[in-house]
Amino acid sequence: MKRVITMYFSPTGTSRKIAEAISSAICAQFGCEMETINLTEKEIRDGEHEFEEDALLVLGYPVYAGRVPEVLQAPLRRLKGSGNAAVLAAVYGNRDYEDALVEGQDILTKAGFSVIGAGAFIGEHSYSKKVAAGRPDETDILKAQAFGRQFAEKLEQGSTAEIKIKGNRPYKDPMPDLPFVPKTTDACSNCGICVKKCPMQVIHKENPRVVDSGCILCSACVKCCPEEAKIIDAEPILKIKAMLESKFTHRKEPELFLF
Repeated sequence: MKRVITMYFSPTGTSRKIAEAISSAICAQFGCEMETINLTEKEIRDGEHEFEEDALLVLGYPVYAGRVPEVLQAPLRRLKGSGNAAVLAAVYGNRDYEDALVEGQDILTKAGFSVIGAGAFIGEHSYSKKVAAGRPDETDILKAQAFGRQFAEKLEQGSTAEIKIKGNRPYKDPMPDLPFVPKTTDACSNCGICVKKCPMQVIHKENPRVVDSGCILCSACVKCCPEEAKIIDAEPILKIKAMLESKFTHRKEPELFLF
């Protein structure tokens, strides 16, 4: 193995942090190079990516309603592996990751990869700053790095057997499309940060207050706005937020699968 490919879809940055922590530990163990493929960028997501035999894939992605995000599924199915070992890192908002890991395993296996390590990590929920606030935190990053070292040790021992991951097949039904977009308050300064952060490119460059259809409610614009001018106040989302804040504020820890 000569290269570690860190691939992630990470609108709010949580999945990127975990994937990079795992990859950096693997690279340190093997003294190899790390490359990045940022699927958050639409142009990168729309492309095709083929992997040579000497590359290891570390894939990080958020969990949306217990599944791999719909927007990510087609790009992942277009990947072309050649028997490469792969690590999955699903990041969820402290509720449950349900079938997101087994679904990711199935997608990568069909694409020519061998998933021999996986972890479910926690990140601040996209709908609430009170649920898993500030995570992944320093403890989470240290655990992700330790997981990367353990994975590297597994490879050094010559163990390439696929793993059994918690989850169900068939997968749970996906969350239905919600016909809502973030609103913009008068606090907006037209700085354009949200335009650059939007993975779907549906926020107008000329007028950041305008959000077209196609929004996936990832909350990237809400989390990144320095004026807190972007809000999601649709009643169904507010009900979900209230439920999360009443039931899922206790600290959960990562679940790791290596053997």
